[in-house]
Amino acid sequence: MVEQGAPLYLKIANRLENDIQAGRIKVGEKIASERMLAEELGVSRMTARQALQHLTGRGLLETRVGQGTFVTHARIEQKLSTLTGFTEEMARQGHKSASIVVLAETRKADHLAAEALKLPANGHVHRLVRVRLVDGEPVAIETTDVGAALAPGLMDLADFSRDSLYRILRDNFGIVATTGEQTMMASTADAATARSLDIREGSPVLKLTRLTFDSKGQPFEFVRSFYRGDSFVMKVDLNLGADYSQ
Repeated sequence: MVEQGAPLYLKIANRLENDIQAGRIKVGEKIASERMLAEELGVSRMTARQALQHLTGRGLLETRVGQGTFVTHARIEQKLSTLTGFTEEMARQGHKSASIVVLAETRKADHLAAEALKLPANGHVHRLVRVRLVDGEPVAIETTDVGAALAPGLMDLADFSRDSLYRILRDNFGIVATTGEQTMMASTADAATARSLDIREGSPVLKLTRLTFDSKGQPFEFVRSFYRGDSFVMKVDLNLGADYSQ
């Protein structure tokens, strides 16, 4: 919804977005050129161009060289500066989320998980592998390791296709996610990731690795995720440092 006094290009962009959300313009469909849009709406080509650029910047449209402008999947905003569970974050944005549990077991930790979680030799983790869906589309595959000694019997306490891991840890073991360290890098989908996310092998993905700490500063969760590159926008809120000088 745009305000009454908003610029004309925003009103046009909002109208197009409503048509996309209502299904009147389908994902993958080519939309009118800026010239045709300007003629249809009785506005200048500059205004039409600004409307299309606005929607492109928001990830609703993409321009293909020599072909035109097409409707694409709306990108989901993931804030890197806030520690929230996937289910909670998608609900906050008004999306319907679901999970498909690929694996839920207790096993010996691999080297990376053992090092991150500071586990003893031959330490074990509860491993949960889930494909995350947003509005019915697979958008991420997430491998979560939780130190087994911290949460005995965790895998038997919930249906993790529906239940929030953070809620189960909080309610049953008093473990509350307080801080985290997260890294992100560009990558490409291998065959297994591509199958899980319904994309082509070699498609661009975002690889996220997160280590989560409880209120005592102890690491309890190590997460490795692959997000579809065409589905997510990663947002970071920045503050000006006290020692900054231009």
